[in-house]
Amino acid sequence: MIKKTSSYPHRSKELPKSAQRLLVTAERLYGQHGLDGVSLRQIGIAADHGNKYAVQHYFGSKLGLIQAVSEMRLPVLETERRRLMSVVHRDRDYSVHRLLGTLLSPLVTELDVQDLQHYARFTLSVMRLDEHLHPFVKSADISPASMEIHGRLNQALSHLPHDVFRRRLSLSCSLFLSAASHLGGKLVLSRKGYPTRAQFFRDTFGASVAVLNAPYPPPADNGLLPADASLPGDSRTGDRQNSRTVKTKRTAR
Repeated sequence: MIKKTSSYPHRSKELPKSAQRLLVTAERLYGQHGLDGVSLRQIGIAADHGNKYAVQHYFGSKLGLIQAVSEMRLPVLETERRRLMSVVHRDRDYSVHRLLGTLLSPLVTELDVQDLQHYARFTLSVMRLDEHLHPFVKSADISPASMEIHGRLNQALSHLPHDVFRRRLSLSCSLFLSAASHLGGKLVLSRKGYPTRAQFFRDTFGASVAVLNAPYPPPADNGLLPADASLPGDSRTGDRQNSRTVKTKRTAR
């Protein structure tokens, strides 16, 4: 259980090497075991830190540590995203695939294989947090390129309701991160499948773009369910909607 507390006092670049080692270790262990699967003491021991309260000293709390880990790789990623966005502005190409590529491609061009795997696993764990605990929003001041890409994608997909856009973007990024987290582990390159990392990530990226570009509303006969099918909970939602419709009609009369 993660409790909301005050933010940690320092950005990672201002921290001593021993504290930066805590961040790298926390990223790896949180990615492997989940945010609730490892204690602050275990992270300190794994980082070979003699002070068992080292995490609290540098980051204040578990949430402060998670925030710091989330921001650890932002400088290098943001630098590349700013460069790519300058090219996007030059070309005036604000298509979904171009913007999403600008957001995701720095992960595979700027991080080595192991760092990418640790980053992907950690970020997937963080994405499960409640929105008010999410570190991404708190990093807005040091990630202007990412924030601009998010806003441009929202404009490019303005036909989607806001909640649908948020969910699709989360699913799109989760798909890409999940693929990155498996490469080298469950997924091995081979001539029968993906012969190169470049081909693997191009294919995965195509699937991520497809998540955002899928038709909305989805066609009733898209193959998942019969057109007249309903699921548990649909009737109650429908009843509430019908009730509001009836009340509106009565008021209009």
